[in-house]
Amino acid sequence: VDNSYSNFDEKRMIFTSVKRMEIIAHSHWLGNLVKESFLSKFKVHVTPSAINLDLFKPTESDLNLKYKIGEKKVILGCASTWSDRKGYHDFVSLSQKLDEEYQIVMIGLSTKQLKTIPYNIIGLQRTESIEELAQWYFLAYVFVNPTSQDNFPTTNIEALACGTPVITYNTGGSPEAIDEHTGFVVDKGDVNGIVEKIEKLKTLNYKHI
Repeated sequence: VDNSYSNFDEKRMIFTSVKRMEIIAHSHWLGNLVKESFLSKFKVHVTPSAINLDLFKPTESDLNLKYKIGEKKVILGCASTWSDRKGYHDFVSLSQKLDEEYQIVMIGLSTKQLKTIPYNIIGLQRTESIEELAQWYFLAYVFVNPTSQDNFPTTNIEALACGTPVITYNTGGSPEAIDEHTGFVVDKGDVNGIVEKIEKLKTLNYKHI
């Protein structure tokens, strides 16, 4: 039995019966969706997620020595868990398109994923050390976030707080922290577009250049 229609009607009745309610959305994208829904009569506040700038800041390290990266430009990806939705296979595809001038580092991989990633990707499990994460952000040449579904990913602003530009897909609220001074937005699934923007960084006055 398909109860989806009755469930939807019941939820609409419950939510719209509230006399006084204001809604907080973490991105303009989500806020606009709320305004188009049955919740449109309620006031919507857009309040992006925040991070601790005492923790996420430019942080020097010896990670390039520890992982034998040398002078290669680090292309960093970070997720709590990696899946197609987060862009796992897009990173695999990216590793096949970049030359040895670059080193991809992916943080947050599972034990199974660590056994199957391409040889030219440095894979790490999720770290609970914010200091180490800030070190990776600062070391990176660019932070790449090929997410296909997201509200307002804090990884983007964590990278920016550490002084690193961001390349992300034009999906959800992910582009909202990105402008001409902080990185690039490319179409969803356009891995070649990511490569193009990585190369374009060489001509711009971003950090590490």
